[in-house]
Amino acid sequence: MNNMGDSNGYTKSKWILYTVMIGAFMSMFDSGVVNVGLPVISKEFKVDINTVQWIATIYLLTMSALLPILGTIADNYGRRKIYNMGYFIISIFTLLCGLSVNLTMLLVMRTLQAVGGAMVMANGMAIVTENYPPNERGKNIGLLATTMAIGSIAGPPLGGYVTGIWGWRSVFYLTFIVSILGFIASYYSVPLDRKGAKKDFKFDLTGSIFLVLSIVTFILGFSDINKYGINNPIVYGSLIIFAVSFVIFIIAETKKEHPVVNLSLFKNITFTSSVIASLLSFMTMYSPNVLMPFYYQKVVGLSVGTSGLYMMAFPVAMAIISPFSGALSDRIGAVALTSSGLVINGIGLILLANVKINTPIYLVLVYVGLMGLSLGMFQSPNNSCIMGSVPKDKLGAANGITQLVKNLGMVMGMAFSVALFTAFMKHYTGNYSTKFLQSAHIVYYIAAVLSFIGAAISAIRNKTN
Repeated sequence: MNNMGDSNGYTKSKWILYTVMIGAFMSMFDSGVVNVGLPVISKEFKVDINTVQWIATIYLLTMSALLPILGTIADNYGRRKIYNMGYFIISIFTLLCGLSVNLTMLLVMRTLQAVGGAMVMANGMAIVTENYPPNERGKNIGLLATTMAIGSIAGPPLGGYVTGIWGWRSVFYLTFIVSILGFIASYYSVPLDRKGAKKDFKFDLTGSIFLVLSIVTFILGFSDINKYGINNPIVYGSLIIFAVSFVIFIIAETKKEHPVVNLSLFKNITFTSSVIASLLSFMTMYSPNVLMPFYYQKVVGLSVGTSGLYMMAFPVAMAIISPFSGALSDRIGAVALTSSGLVINGIGLILLANVKINTPIYLVLVYVGLMGLSLGMFQSPNNSCIMGSVPKDKLGAANGITQLVKNLGMVMGMAFSVALFTAFMKHYTGNYSTKFLQSAHIVYYIAAVLSFIGAAISAIRNKTN
């Protein structure tokens, strides 16, 4: 199975794609399935919600900080080695998460679990890109996007069901079973690396330290803006450390023969414009994502369960369109799909901005679904464009940057939207529903402008991709 290939060195086996799809599913499934059990964990360990939230936060921080580093390491030491080891690490420490006797142990195990998650996520798209011909790249990446969307849909309801019957530890045991299956599939399906480690490669420890420091302080700073405000020492201290460490990182990388992040990638206009457009797309995606539950529950008056059901409109729509847009990009290129996708996304945000108290709920679902469809049009072709714009020996680095940008976009989108929304809520007068709609109106219009900017940036890339 491992050696099936054509004359160009590409695989003829679909098992590689299916294996990577397991990792894509787990990346989104894990967050949803664990987060729904946080209140129960909080009660058992007798800690408040701000403390127990670190179970989710520390996973995101660790994953984000290590993604570009592990992508570069895999480029030099072999993707199969790093990918298989990632599944193995996830399996071991997921099991230990379920066996944790206190919150401290759980947080340590969760951190180590995230190391394995970063190994898998930093290499999934790179493995698919390397082992399948370019005319299948968009279709395959579209299938990965659909799998991720299914993971985000399945996580919360399945996590709630399992937690309700067997307790929160069973959630980790369930994830352990999935990760073991992923390890077995990876071990037998992902082909051997085509070349050994580069003998002259030297790991960039200095760059890695400042990169990790930059990413961690960036995420912490922006995440805490809504909790403490911009004037809080924790917030501005984190952002100052981020700025200083990032500048040092850039300077250090330009002097390294083997940098942890190859900045020369950004000299490629296709790669750079695609990455910036991706960042803007995730920022705009998470603007309504964080506000819509409050709209459903506090403005419309829906139950938590119904609200959660309606939140599925976005990922379901995205899951439906992603494989088709990816496959279409293999035939017509990425530019038309990505640019029009972000334009339609902006239109969807404008429609949401003009929702009134008496707007039928089905129309709101149509608007949210339209955003899901439009971003499904964008993400798969855009990721295909990113992976197709870099040489094969830098696929891991490119994939790591792509996944990092996704996480940063999510954090920035949530931080900015909530910060702006909170500020406008204090400015307006009236009942909660009136103030909510007025505040959300401005937030969504700002997000729409960002989406249109992303569409313009996406349109300037090399139109052969």
